[in-house]
Amino acid sequence: MTETQPAQDLSEARAAARRAGGAPARFRAGDVLFRPGDAARGWIVVESGRIRVSLTADTGREVVLYRLGAGDSCLLTTSALLCDETMLAEAVAETDVEARLVPVPTFERLIAEDAAFRRAVLRNYAERVGDLVVVIQDVLFHALPERLARHLLARARDGVIETTHQAIASELGTAREVVTRVLHRFEREGLIRAERGQIHILDAGALRRTSAARG
Repeated sequence: MTETQPAQDLSEARAAARRAGGAPARFRAGDVLFRPGDAARGWIVVESGRIRVSLTADTGREVVLYRLGAGDSCLLTTSALLCDETMLAEAVAETDVEARLVPVPTFERLIAEDAAFRRAVLRNYAERVGDLVVVIQDVLFHALPERLARHLLARARDGVIETTHQAIASELGTAREVVTRVLHRFEREGLIRAERGQIHILDAGALRRTSAARG
């Protein structure tokens, strides 16, 4: 999912939340918006900031399902509201977040009565489903070295990624030990240099070739 989108792409869900009288909601970085089993508080649309939605297995392994940026509504929140179910994952504010929250009774009334609101909700929902399918396809069909190389290239700032092996494992839906093994291989091949909390890209071209491999 794109974390920074042009203004014209942000209007529909955000405008729908404002028209519905969504109340401003603010979260500090690190705040938990919901956990598995929580009831949906309402339909939420992000105005600014970034939210991470993840699932933790019984084994303790975390998988990042998707992120929400400006203009996005939450796939799982929408699903819970439409199906009258509880939340299935955890959402955490990665940065300070400003959002709009449409209360449950208002959401239910507008979904039933307002075609424009219903269209905005369902279109944003469908876009988020598409994003989640891409994540699932990546996990199922692409080899870890390819996915890891692509992840490092996407996250690098001036050739440096501020991260941990565990954080990468959560992003890629695998075990920390597996990530460590592949990073060590990249290091032996001269592609990267790993330090505590940082990974330095030494050969971006080789990483790009690895990221484009299949199998």
